[in-house]
Amino acid sequence: MFLFFGTRQRRRSLGTGGFHCPYCYEPRQYERLEERTWFHVFWVPLLPLGAAHETVRCTVCGGQWAPAVLGAAQS
Repeated sequence: MFLFFGTRQRRRSLGTGGFHCPYCYEPRQYERLEERTWFHVFWVPLLPLGAAHETVRCTVCGGQWAPAVLGAAQS
């Protein structure tokens, strides 16, 4: 009998907005994401592993950065 298990990253959108992308060097739209690693069995997430962390993803180039890239505009 085979038991399929492992870990997988899951993302949840926390919001969107506009920012100056460090890679594109242009004003772009971003998506703020919360990422967390989960232990799964048969692709069903069961247990979160570690703490969740936030990232900011440019919707044009797909680059991801820490939320600090948003600067004082989001404070």
